[in-house]
Amino acid sequence: MAQKKRKEPEVKEEYNFTPPDFNEREFLEKDITVTKTVLISALLAVVFGAVAYLTTGLTFVIGLLIIVIGAVALKYIFKFLPFDLSVVENKTWLGNGAMFFFLALGIWVLLLNPPFGDTVDPQINDLEVWAGEMQYNRPYNNVPLGEVTFNATVIDNGDLSKVQFSFTGANPQSFDMVAGDDGRYELTYNFTVADTYTFAVIATDEAGNTQTYTSSIQIV
Repeated sequence: MAQKKRKEPEVKEEYNFTPPDFNEREFLEKDITVTKTVLISALLAVVFGAVAYLTTGLTFVIGLLIIVIGAVALKYIFKFLPFDLSVVENKTWLGNGAMFFFLALGIWVLLLNPPFGDTVDPQINDLEVWAGEMQYNRPYNNVPLGEVTFNATVIDNGDLSKVQFSFTGANPQSFDMVAGDDGRYELTYNFTVADTYTFAVIATDEAGNTQTYTSSIQIV
């Protein structure tokens, strides 16, 4: 009777893990350089935002153009600084550029509004003309003699100084409109002579910015 061949135990191959070379000093230097680019980009964004604000009196387009140019040219600005930019990846520059743009834009908008500044004119909307229970829409024709109420919504990004209603024809007159609810300002005037009257609603904020709404009304 033949004997069974004895099966030799299978030898398992041992796996030895070899960690990759890691230069801790090089890693830290790269990390510090990248962090510095982020911080300096943020500082430059504040400067560019402030410069954009200073040009607002000319046109808003110039301020926006300054911010866009700064974001695009950010990498080239760093070439004048003592940094080894070879360790900074392109995706980092893209991130820095995006952060620069939105931060500079935020600084600009912040400086445009109180308490830092106010270059925005008030807004006058939804002027309504009432004679008794009847509302008249522009061009406000065939309004009967008697008391007529004018009211409009006037809003501003800061505080309003005054809202006036003025007749601008041959006999100019001005009246302060009374503030009501939800930003509505109102004036009631008693017309005793049938005629066509030109008028204006003038809103002025505390920074001196003004907005004027002009129209006319036909009284019969």
